[in-house]
Formats: sequence, C-alpha cells, structure tokens
Amino acid sequence: MSLKVNVLISWLAHAVTLVIGFVLMPFILSQVGDTTYGTWLLLNSVAGQASLLYFGFGEAISRFTSKYHTERKWIQLNRTFSCISSVYFCSALIALIITLILVWIAPHLHDWPGQSLSEVRLAILLLGINAAVSIAGSAFGGVLMGIQRFDIERGIVITITLLRLILTISLLHADYGLVTLAGIFLAVTVIENLATCFFAFKLIPTLQFRWRHLRRSVYRRCFSFSMFTFISLIAEHLVYSIDTLLIGFIMGPALVVPYHIALRICEMIRAPVIQIGFVFMPKAGQLQSGQQTEKLRQLVCRGFGLAGILSASAMVGVFFFSPQFIEAWIGSGYSESSSLLLILLCGQMIALPAQMVRHVLTGIGYVRLPAFFFIAEAICNLLLSLTLIPFLGLYGVAIGTLVPLVVFEGGCLIPIGVRHLGMTLRELFWEGLAPQWLPLTLIIIYSCLVHMCQPQANWIQLGLILSGAILVLAGGLYYVNRKAETAKLQGSAREQVVSA
Repeated sequence: MSLKVNVLISWLAHAVTLVIGFVLMPFILSQVGDTTYGTWLLLNSVAGQASLLYFGFGEAISRFTSKYHTERKWIQLNRTFSCISSVYFCSALIALIITLILVWIAPHLHDWPGQSLSEVRLAILLLGINAAVSIAGSAFGGVLMGIQRFDIERGIVITITLLRLILTISLLHADYGLVTLAGIFLAVTVIENLATCFFAFKLIPTLQFRWRHLRRSVYRRCFSFSMFTFISLIAEHLVYSIDTLLIGFIMGPALVVPYHIALRICEMIRAPVIQIGFVFMPKAGQLQSGQQTEKLRQLVCRGFGLAGILSASAMVGVFFFSPQFIEAWIGSGYSESSSLLLILLCGQMIALPAQMVRHVLTGIGYVRLPAFFFIAEAICNLLLSLTLIPFLGLYGVAIGTLVPLVVFEGGCLIPIGVRHLGMTLRELFWEGLAPQWLPLTLIIIYSCLVHMCQPQANWIQLGLILSGAILVLAGGLYYVNRKAETAKLQGSAREQVVSA
C-alpha cells in the first residue's frame, strides 16, 4: 500500500477510537455509577501496566519483518517471527501468573467499596487473561505493520473498536458492570488476534512458527535491538506520565485536574503525528534494505515537514481557541489549563518533528544513542520539575518538561540523527520545513479572522471552526505537494533533454 493510504487509514482509526471514547465514557458512567466506574478505571490502569511485558519487541518484529520481506529472506523472517512469538508466549505466561497473584491478594489491595469481592476477583482474572491473549498474539499485528499493510491492521482496529461500542451499549447494565466490561474486552481481543493471525498467514504464505526456527543468534539480535527500544518506551512513559504523579503527591490531587486537562489535549494532538511515525518506520527499513538512499532522505524530509506543519497549526489553534474548547469540554474555571497547554505544545513543536527522525532511525536499526538521549531527557525532566515546583507550581512542571525536550530532542537527537542519515540540517529544514510556510500562513490568517468573530464555547461552533481549519490546511498542503511534483517532473524532463 502507498504511504499516503497508510497514513490516512491510521488517522481514520485514531479518529474512530477518539470519537467512540468520547461516546462511551458518559454512557458507562451513567450505567454503572461513579463508584463502579472508578473501580473499573483503577483495575484497567493496573492491567495497562502489562504493556511493559512487550519489552520493546513491537518495533523489532516490525523492523525485521520489513527488512526480510523486502529482501525475500523467508528463513530469516520465520526465525525472527518464531523467536519473538516465543518471547511473547513467555510474557503472556508471566502476565497470567501476576494475574493469579492479584486475584489471590485482592482483599488486601483495596476495600473495594460498593463491589463484591467475587466480582472484583473475576474482573481481575478476565482482564489478566485479556492482557495475556493480547501479548501472545501481538507478533501477527507486527507482521502486518512490517509489510506495510496498515489498511488491514488499522481496519481490524476500527472494526474491533466499533464492535466494542456495540457490545458495551447492548450488554452493559448496573448489575455485574465490572465483569461485563472485562468480558467485552476479552472477547474483542480474541477476535482481533484471530483476525490479525488470519491475514498475516494469508499475506505471507511462507510464514511459519516452528520450534526448529528458534536460534540463539536470532534471540541475541532481537534482544540487542529491542533492549534500546524498551528503554525508549520507559523513558517516554516517564516523560509523559510522571508529571501528574509529581503534582498529585507534592501539590495535592485537586491541582492534578487543570494540568491533566492540558496534558490530555496535548496527547490528542500528538497521536495523529505519532501514527505517521509508525507508518514511516517499516517504510524506512524497506528503503534501507533496497539501498534507496535518496528516497530515504526524501522520506525524512517529508515526515519532518508534515510533523512541523501539523504541530505548528495545532499551536495556532490552541493560541486562539483553547479557552473556548476547554470550557465546552470540561466547563468554566480552568483558564490555567490554556496557559499550561501552550507551554506543553511549545515542546511538541520540536518533539513531533524529532519523533519522525527517531522512527526512521528505528526503522533502519539505529536505536542505541536515541535511547540514551531519551532516558537522559526523562531523568532531567524529573529533576527539573522537582526543582521548579516550589517556585512556579504547575508552570514549573510544564517548564520542567519543555526544557529537557528542547535540549535533548531538538539539540541532540535531530542533529545527530540527521548526520547518521547522511544529511545536513540545512537540507532538512530547507526541504522539510521551508515549503510549509504557505499552509501555516493560511492557518494563521484563518484563525485571526475567525477569532475576530468572537466564537462561543459550544460544540457546533467549535466543530465548524475545526472543519474549516482542516479544509484550509488540506488545501495549502495539496498546493505545496502539487507544486513540488510539478517541479520534480520539470527537472526530470530537463535531464532527459540534456542527456539526449
């Protein structure tokens, strides 16, 4: 599939997940009540920590599948698939053991107000089995991403998300709410894994899981790669999750809310750009395997420029309309969240383009140094936030996130990563960012004109404003791309004339 189709289907999957999340949250809350829903969030949060049991192998299966599929080395592909699948099976077994321990000690973990102990234990068991099943079948999704069939992989995600919506609305009632929700999660996870398994074997008929494919050298190669991606995942978790913990323990739970609002909006803005990175990673591996250096360079410039214009456009929108959005979404009294959001987004204007470079570097197997940069950023984030909280409060936490991000991702990762790719910073900025001046100018003019009309804090007006901004941005990007393609064709024609 083409790069554009993969990006668009990834965005569609994210949009569907986001919308359904907005729909389900108030529905579940109205059906089961505050106490049960709070218990569900707590249990789901604990179960979510099972993601650490992937140990960074998600990037490994995607990278090596892309490499060996491009090179048509089926034996190496089967060995890698078998080794990583065996690791996932062991991780799933660990998840089940931890689940049984949690079921056993559940009475000592919490009082579980309003819930029967038997229901809590059954919900924990179902969520643990769900985590184990999800881990065990993850290699199939990685294979689909590695061969760049995001249309199928994301299509499965969309279908499963819609199925979860239908089952929740149809089956959820006040009685046995925890068990019903956990059972729905398990059912759709089983269906999702069966679907990804079916398509993985269908699209790669030679794909095999065999014990004879297990090789110590393959384990060593996969672990050496995944170890650094795992470090990066832990660092990312610290950078984007530690802030609320610091605020809650040092400043009190009440002050978590305005910061969490800003952080949640920031995550909504980050997610579509991160989806582009996931698409670019296997593509970079394919281009490297085919020794297509010029196309790899173009891929980096395109990703860097696209991430730059999307983050800058989001910054413009937040500057003009974040107070109205926050009031429509949460209510009045959270004006501080707008200022915090601006600080956090300043960092994302650097972090998101840097993410494109990092995903390409991961795709070509360069993971060691970026991982160390990321863990250093996480440590500095923690130390600087602790230092600034007594003086600046919530703003100190936001600045503590911003400064290390600028230093390590903007000042270290981008220059060193670009040099490793055989490029210069001038090339990256001139070919990646410079063409985006027109779409950004159009967005600024559009936002200024709309802001002069003094829009109100209601969803209809905000939806119309967002739709208009998307059309303006899409039009600007379309013009820039057409202009670049025309210039490329004219250059090729001139070269043919000269050679003739």
